[in-house]
Amino acid sequence: MRGVQNFSNARGMFAMRLRDKAGSLVDVPFFRQKRFVYALFFVIAGLILLSLYHVDSREKPSLTREERQWLEEHPVVRLGVTPSTRPLEYFGDKAQYKGMVADYMHLLSDRLGVRFEVVEATNLKSLLSKAEAREVDMIAAFWGNPATIKYMRFTRPYLVMPTVILVNKNLTRYLTLEDMQDMDLALPRSNAVIDYVRKYYPKIHIQPVYNYLAALLHVSFDEIDATIISLPQASYFIEEKGITNLRVAGHTDYRLYNRIATRADWPMLNSILQKGLDSISEAEHDRIYRKWVTLDQHYITFLLHNKVFWIYFISITLLILLFIGFIVAWNRILRRRVNASTLELKKELNARMRLLAAIQQAQDGIMIIDRERTINYVNPSFERMSGYTKEELCGGHVSRIRSDRHDPEFYDRLWESLERGEVWRGQTTYCNKSGEYYEVDQSISPVYDDDGRITSFVEVARDITERLRMEKQLRQSQKLEELGTLSGGIAHDFNNILAAILGYAELALPTLEADSRGRANMERIQSVALRAKEMVNQILVFSRRREPTRRRVDMLALFGEVINFLEISLPSTIALRSVADVEHAWVLGDSSQVHQVITNLGTNAAYAMRSRGGVLELRLERARINTNVMLTSGLLEPGDYLRLTVADTGTGIPENVLSRIFDPFFTTKPQSKGTGLGLSMVHGTVMSMGGGIHVTTREGQGTTFVIYLPEVRPAAGQERLPRQESVSGQGHVLFVDDEEDMVRVGEQMLSDLGYTVTGLTDSREALKRFQDAPESFDLLITDQTMPGLTGDRLLEAVHRIRPDLPVILCTGYAASLDMAGPGIDVKSVLMKPFDMARLSQTVARALGRSS
Repeated sequence: MRGVQNFSNARGMFAMRLRDKAGSLVDVPFFRQKRFVYALFFVIAGLILLSLYHVDSREKPSLTREERQWLEEHPVVRLGVTPSTRPLEYFGDKAQYKGMVADYMHLLSDRLGVRFEVVEATNLKSLLSKAEAREVDMIAAFWGNPATIKYMRFTRPYLVMPTVILVNKNLTRYLTLEDMQDMDLALPRSNAVIDYVRKYYPKIHIQPVYNYLAALLHVSFDEIDATIISLPQASYFIEEKGITNLRVAGHTDYRLYNRIATRADWPMLNSILQKGLDSISEAEHDRIYRKWVTLDQHYITFLLHNKVFWIYFISITLLILLFIGFIVAWNRILRRRVNASTLELKKELNARMRLLAAIQQAQDGIMIIDRERTINYVNPSFERMSGYTKEELCGGHVSRIRSDRHDPEFYDRLWESLERGEVWRGQTTYCNKSGEYYEVDQSISPVYDDDGRITSFVEVARDITERLRMEKQLRQSQKLEELGTLSGGIAHDFNNILAAILGYAELALPTLEADSRGRANMERIQSVALRAKEMVNQILVFSRRREPTRRRVDMLALFGEVINFLEISLPSTIALRSVADVEHAWVLGDSSQVHQVITNLGTNAAYAMRSRGGVLELRLERARINTNVMLTSGLLEPGDYLRLTVADTGTGIPENVLSRIFDPFFTTKPQSKGTGLGLSMVHGTVMSMGGGIHVTTREGQGTTFVIYLPEVRPAAGQERLPRQESVSGQGHVLFVDDEEDMVRVGEQMLSDLGYTVTGLTDSREALKRFQDAPESFDLLITDQTMPGLTGDRLLEAVHRIRPDLPVILCTGYAASLDMAGPGIDVKSVLMKPFDMARLSQTVARALGRSS
C-alpha cells in the first residue's frame, strides 16, 4: 500500500489539475504539459531566429578582365600559415586547415575561384623568411607592422579582435583600465599590450607571466586580479582547459589587427584579395566571429541602447515565465541532488586545478609515491628529466629511476625518516631511460589525510647536473690560474738570471779571438741561454704574464704544414683525414706556438691509437659564437672564431684524469715518452690568444679537442721585421735594478755604446742621487719590480722634480705593468732579457734620436 501511495504522490508531482467541460477537476499528465512547453519554446525560438536572420545582398566581387585572366594563369596560390595560433588558424583532425582565418580563406576560395595550397611554418618569423624567399605567395594572418616589411603588400585589416578585461568571478564589479590603478594585471612577457598599458596607464601594477595560459590560471586561482586578452584567445583557453570561474569585467581600447600579406611582385593578387575581402558582408563577418568566440561577453551597455534587445528581452522573459512552474516543481527534488553534486564538483574542481597548476607551472620534477613505494603520478618536467613517459612510470616501483651509486642502507635510512613523518632533503643520483646518470637536488615530504595518517609522499626534484659540471669546470679553471701564477713567479726570477747570462756573454764575445776555444764556448753559452729564454717565454705565456710575439698568422698555410708533417710521421695503422672548410684564415699570434699547438694535439692523438690504430681527423672551419659558452677551459665570449677540431678513435681519457690534463708536468705516458708540458703549453698558448678549449671523450671510443682562436682580417701584405743594429749615443744614464748583475751588464753595454752610466741597485738611493743633481741626468732606466720603491713609484717621484726626463721601464713580464699607477709617462718599455742592439734602439728612441 505504501508503494502504491508513493507512486500516486509521485504521479501527482508530474501532473496538473485542470477543469474539464463538466467543471470537474482532472489530473493532466506532465508529459502533456511538457509537449506544450516544448512547442511554445520552439515557436518563440523560431521567431527570434527569423528576426535575426537576413540575407545579404552582396554579390561576388567584380573583377576586371586582367584580374580574371591572372586567376586563370595562377589557379593555385601558396598560402602560408602558422598552425600554433589557435583559434586563428591550426590543423585539426586529418590535417584539416581550421580556425577563424581558415574560414575567411575558405570563403575567399569559393568566392574568387582560387585554390589555396597551405604551406606550414612554425611561427611568423619563419613564415616571413619563406615569403622573402618566395616559398609562399601570401600570408593569411599578418598582425605585425606593415611598414617594416618591404617585400610584401598588405590588404586593409579584415579581422579586428577586441581585448577584454578578465577577472575571477569573485570580483563582481565592472572595470575599465582607469579603475585598475590599485590592482595587479597579469600580462605575458614581450607582448605588445604591456607597452600599451605602461604608456597610457603607468600606475597599473603589471605582473609579467610566461604566457596567456599562465595569466588565466593566476586570475583563476585569485592570485592576480585581472588580465587583458583578446576574446578569441580567451574563449579558446577557457573552453580547452575547462576553466569555469572567470568572467569578462570590461573592454579596452586596444585592438589586434590582422591583414593578408601578399608578394610585392604580385600586385594583382593583392588587388583581387582586397576585392574579395570587401565583398564579405557584416553578417558573414559576424557568423565567423561568433563561431569561434564562445566566451560570455559583457555587452550590457551595448544592449541597453539597442531597441532590438528589448524585443528579445521581452520574448525571453515570457519564455522564462512559462518555465517557472516546471522549475518550481523540480526545485525540491533537484535541491538535494544539487547539494551533493556541488560538493563532488567542488572536490573535483580543486583537484583538477591543483593538478593543472602543477603540470603547467612547475619547473621542477614532481612525483607522488604511495607507502608501497609505487609511483602514482609524475609531472611533465619529471618526464623530461627522466626520459620516461608518465605511462611508463606510473604503477611501477620507484627503484626504476634510482641509480646504483647509493648503497641499500642509504635508501633504508631515507625511508625510515619519511615513515617517521620527517621531510628529507638532499642530493641523489638518478638514472634516466638511456642509462645516463644525472644529479638531482630533491626534497621528499609526507602527505597526510584528514585523520593525520601518512598516505603518500610527494617528491620535488631539480636536475643540477649542468650546474655541478659548470662548478667543476670553474674549479679547474681556478686551479690552472693558480698554477699559472706559481709558474709565472718562478719564470720571472729565472728570467733575470738569463738576462745577466746573455748580457755577460754578449759583452765577452768581442774580447775573444775568432776560432778560439773560449769564443766557441761563449757562443755555446749564448745559444743555450737563448734556448732557456724561449723556454721561460713559453712558461710566461702559459702563466699569461708575458704576451707572445703577435703577428698575423696564416692558419691555412700552417694547417697544411702540420698535415704534411703528420702524414710523414704517422704509422700506416693510423688513417689521417683533414678538412679545411675555409678559403682564408688568419689569427693574431706566434706562428711557432700555433704550429706547436696543432702538432702536440696530433701527436697525442696518434699516441692514443698506437696499439690498435684508428682514424685521426683534423678540421679547420669558422664558428660564430653569439652568447657566452662554458668550455672545458672556461668561459668563451661571443665573437668570430676559427674552430680547429682534432679527433681520434683511440682509448679515450679516463674521467679521473680529465680534470688534470692541462696541469704542468702531469702525464700518463711512461717517463721516457713525455714531459707533461705538451697540453699545458697548448692551454697557455690558446688562452693567451684569447681563445678556448673544449674536450669531449669516451673511454674506448676516442677523444675530441676543439680549439677556438679569434679570427682577424688578413693583412694587406707579408709583414717584415726590420733588423736591429746597435746605435751609439751620448748622455748621462741613471740605471736602476735590484739585481747587481743586471746593473753591471747595463753599465757595460751603455758604456760601450758611448753613454755615461750611473748604476745603482737601491731605488731609494737612486732617488736621492737624482734629487741632489736632477739636471745632470739625461735618461732614467729602471726595473719595475724592486724592493723599497717600485719602478713606477720611482718614476713618479722623479717626474715631480723634473717632468721632462725620459724614462725607460724595464721588466721581465708584461703583467707587472698593470700595477703601474695611472698617468705615469713612460717613453718606452724594455722587456728582459735584452741584447745590446735592442737596448741601444730603445735608448735612442727615448732620447728622441733617430735609430
